[in-house]
Amino acid sequence: MTKLKKDLSIPHSAASITPLNIQFTQHDYIASANNPTMRYPLLLLLLITYSLAAQTTNVELRRYKAPQAKQGVVANKKYFIVFSNDSMVKYDKGTGQVVQAFYSDKLKHLNSGIIRGGNIYCAHSNYPAIPMWSSIEIWDEKTLQHTGSHSFGIESGSCTWMDIHKGYYYVMFAHYANPGKMEPGKDVSWSQLVKYDMNWRRVGAWVLPPALVQKLTPYSLSGGVITAKGEILCSPHHNKELYLLSFPDMGSELIWKSTIQTPIDGQAIALDTDEKDVLWGISRETREVIKTKLVWK
Repeated sequence: MTKLKKDLSIPHSAASITPLNIQFTQHDYIASANNPTMRYPLLLLLLITYSLAAQTTNVELRRYKAPQAKQGVVANKKYFIVFSNDSMVKYDKGTGQVVQAFYSDKLKHLNSGIIRGGNIYCAHSNYPAIPMWSSIEIWDEKTLQHTGSHSFGIESGSCTWMDIHKGYYYVMFAHYANPGKMEPGKDVSWSQLVKYDMNWRRVGAWVLPPALVQKLTPYSLSGGVITAKGEILCSPHHNKELYLLSFPDMGSELIWKSTIQTPIDGQAIALDTDEKDVLWGISRETREVIKTKLVWK
């Protein structure tokens, strides 16, 4: 007789499993109650089924063709703006037609962005060059005119995404484990989320949990947003997954709460400034912008 291995662990990618539609009859419950060997497996199966049914989902709403869809996208009420390494292009949400564009040969590697207070803030770095340097670049939301810059210089790594939450800047600095793209003596575990006040004074920082570092290696987090609940929803370099993290009550290690399956192919993500729980992302492979809806559970 083949022995079954007892493995009761639930992977972070459990959200990708379709919940089973299981019905139990009165005979099943009586049988399990009278048979100790059946009681706990049935209870465990019920708990797993309930857990999977309660997972947050990310549902695709629409796709737009956009040749510039190489790094990220942001969106407001009427438009979405797509980033490549050295340019951004504004599209009309309704028609999908190009409205405006910006290009500069001074830009090396634009990453993730956000829209706040009429401005577009975008993480920028010299990736994949070593040593790593980074900056936050700012544009007027309506005109796409470049209006400001904050340079970190050589500091904490390669800036991949940033957000503004409750009067603080949160900036993700990535490290890598790819030959030629990693700083000597450092790997993905050196990635950190840094908190600054509005005068860019560092007031805190957190590192990624080891299990997430292992999953992301040789890359790091490419996109992220701080949710209304104060949690961190972030995206990898290329996997169709989102990771929900939370801040710890003690220590410096972020807590990996769950994994959400998504049609977005990694890279940057951004919440729509007008439509609640609408999350935007891209597909580098198909050069498309992807509009999705988060269904929180």
